[in-house]
Amino acid sequence: MREFGLTLLYRWLILLRFVAWRVLRPRAIGVRVVVRRGDEFLLVHHRGGAAPWGLPGGAIDRGEAPADAARREVLEESGCPVTITGLHGVFHYLAHGLSDYIIVFTAVADGSALPPVGDLEICDARFFHPDQLPVGVEAGSVRRIAEVRRGEHGLFTSW
Repeated sequence: MREFGLTLLYRWLILLRFVAWRVLRPRAIGVRVVVRRGDEFLLVHHRGGAAPWGLPGGAIDRGEAPADAARREVLEESGCPVTITGLHGVFHYLAHGLSDYIIVFTAVADGSALPPVGDLEICDARFFHPDQLPVGVEAGSVRRIAEVRRGEHGLFTSW
């Protein structure tokens, strides 16, 4: 019952955030991280959305360095400590009334995924082989994983 309540609350907060962003039109800068463990990549499962699986990441706090935000977000969302290995690229996210920038880092896992329990936003975190990704992975995350596998970096394009 608690998980159902958290999921409903999460979806309601996302709707409120969407309405606020449509009215205020802020520009945000966030981070995402392509985390590798051997041949596998880390994905986190959000409580809602048409494609709830995606790369870990989130907002950069005021005064926080982007790489520090990347490490913090991965740890918060997946429980997995990481070592940042590089800058993959900067991507423009333009959808749903948003115009944001996402700084994407690459990293290696320094441990296992230990998804948070009772978290409002994230309900699972796991490593997947790119040929066996779960149903419902967000398209931008799939593209970033493919780019990293091809050895691409220094990108600046749309999410």
